[in-house]
Amino acid sequence: MARGLDSGNLTTMAYVVRRGDGRYEIRESVVTPKGPRARTLAIFRVLSEQVLDLAQARARTPFDRAKVAARAEHLGVPAGGETAAGDARRLLAGMRRGDRPPRALAEALRAELSGSRPRVPDSIPPVLDWLEATPERRGAALRDLLRLASRIPPRASARGPLAYPLLRSHRDAA
Repeated sequence: MARGLDSGNLTTMAYVVRRGDGRYEIRESVVTPKGPRARTLAIFRVLSEQVLDLAQARARTPFDRAKVAARAEHLGVPAGGETAAGDARRLLAGMRRGDRPPRALAEALRAELSGSRPRVPDSIPPVLDWLEATPERRGAALRDLLRLASRIPPRASARGPLAYPLLRSHRDAA
């Protein structure tokens, strides 16, 4: 991606930055004899293959799509377009590095891909909807659950107030 000045070529690098208005930019940094310069290659809200194509077409030097996409992912840039394909590529790349999903998720993925009935516990499919939930959505769900729990009246005991059982030592039980 970068070429050294010793060969007489310009040192270049494409990178992603967050703008103040919620958008992102892919920029190209070029070190020239007059000093560093940056050019905007693309401005976007959602990173897609089309955005990467545009940035690559505008780049004056070699453009490393994988590094730009990895930096965008690190910044939390929303990905668009082929989300399932992109997710599958990231999953496969991680598995090549030795990362493995938990067994229950692997079984759920296998069942989805094959179209067969899942052999996963009944508790897994409902959780799959929460895998990509934002922290805000999870927090709102937790607050709703706590509000619900606070409105459930305590169970009235037929024998009066709650009493905790006495703890007896092993010797007392004999």
